Amino acid sequence: MARRSADLAGGRIAVLGALSSAGAHLRAALADLGIPGSRIELFGCARDAALLSEYDGEARLIQPALELDALAQAAVFVCESGHDEAGLARAAQAGTLVVDLSGSLAGAALLDPDAVRSGARLVAVPHPVSTLLAAILAPLDAALGVVAASAFVLRSAGDFGKAGLEELREQTIRLLRFESTPTEVFGRQLAFNVLPEHLLPGGEHDASRRIAGECRALLAAPDLRLTVSIALAPTFLGHAAALHVDGARGGTSEARAALAEVAGIEVAGDPDAGATLEAPEGDAILVARIDEPAPGTVRLWAVAGDAGAASAHRAMEAAAAAGIV
Repeated sequence: MARRSADLAGGRIAVLGALSSAGAHLRAALADLGIPGSRIELFGCARDAALLSEYDGEARLIQPALELDALAQAAVFVCESGHDEAGLARAAQAGTLVVDLSGSLAGAALLDPDAVRSGARLVAVPHPVSTLLAAILAPLDAALGVVAASAFVLRSAGDFGKAGLEELREQTIRLLRFESTPTEVFGRQLAFNVLPEHLLPGGEHDASRRIAGECRALLAAPDLRLTVSIALAPTFLGHAAALHVDGARGGTSEARAALAEVAGIEVAGDPDAGATLEAPEGDAILVARIDEPAPGTVRLWAVAGDAGAASAHRAMEAAAAAGIV
């Protein structure tokens, strides 16, 4: 039997995969909402021993994932793959809100706050890149009638959490010293290198398929011809995307006007803008170039400083709809 919202309000909240990039964004989003540390439990991987980290500026212990009792939680945010899917599904059936940010839980429906308010307890939050691309494609579809689109996205080491940032830093330092480099996170050298998607570690080597499917769902366009390609660049934070969009009508002027009206999207007036270091703070998007390389095709270049924050905000929508935050 699902728990009443009153039982969930003030209940415990678990962040599973707290050291991942998504876990770091979740912790920040919860702290921004003023959720006290007494309600938060942090968990890492099943193979990890307890580790020291922080929540809202206070030292906190990240426990091994095997110690998680999902049934005792008001909500569990799953921030990385490789956890007890069956146990999480049982907890959702019992009334725990399980929010999947990893794309790994079978049966998790894409987040709909109305469905959560109606009792759904196993939901999925789109990949940060899905949120980024859909935010751009939605107004373009309204203005141009998108019939096909392709996107090439550069991801950063920050997508792999604190461990990814540290490994890129250490690789860079050691290469400059002509020393061997650590490769535990990326599986190979990322510093001064670019890794195409098929060389990415873990489930990330199939991220483009997940992203394309989520974009179609977010746009309510299941038949949209959309291709997504990904590479990992030796940058610490941010995302950059090159998009080609085929429309049924209009062109660059219509695309520019449609994007300029969207909150959270800035259309650059400076033709020299567009470097990843120029991405806006937070989860805003900078569209730095819009042109028309062929009739009926609009080409864009966009950068985002922290697309992961937008996914964390979506996860907070689910918690709010369930009466947990």
